[in-house]
Amino acid sequence: MTGPFDDLFRLDLDGHVRRWSAPGVATVDGDLSQWMAAAQQFAARLQVYPDGPTWVTDEQWREIGYAWAALLAAAERSTGEQRNEWLLRDLWLRSWLLDHMGPRAGVALLDPETLLERALAAMPMSVEEAVRLAAWWRDVKPDEVLPNRERVLALRMIRRLLATVRSLAPLLADHPRWAEVQAWERLAPELP
Repeated sequence: MTGPFDDLFRLDLDGHVRRWSAPGVATVDGDLSQWMAAAQQFAARLQVYPDGPTWVTDEQWREIGYAWAALLAAAERSTGEQRNEWLLRDLWLRSWLLDHMGPRAGVALLDPETLLERALAAMPMSVEEAVRLAAWWRDVKPDEVLPNRERVLALRMIRRLLATVRSLAPLLADHPRWAEVQAWERLAPELP
């Protein structure tokens, strides 16, 4: 694959789908800024209309979902997780699409349950541990923050993950795991 990051801003949605579905995408190397630009440009094509691309067929949505997943997987392979950068980009795009277009049966990108399961699976700790650390966080002295940076970032990650599912309550209120989200939500105000 030659020039996978060339002219990203010129590609329409179909162009992004073709580029990131092409053979060899999984082995593309690039720096963090190139992958971020690719993800931003792809997502922007999906978010260009206030209601989303309503004309897209279910089959096209499946192709879009495949290309989006391929881009994010290649980005993560090339640059590493980047503190869940690629996961969060995926969750935020899914959340936006669901907020603006609603779910579609048989389309993984528009499945609120997939979003919920992925967000909960990415929680960096149990609710019980987060409760304990939230109590610690409220009493931490400023000079203790830097040595405990990883703990603080993990607590912040909880808030970031919750933000992706929060607006989907009407779609997920009957889901068997929604109570877990509610438990995390009760804790969220105590987190940094």
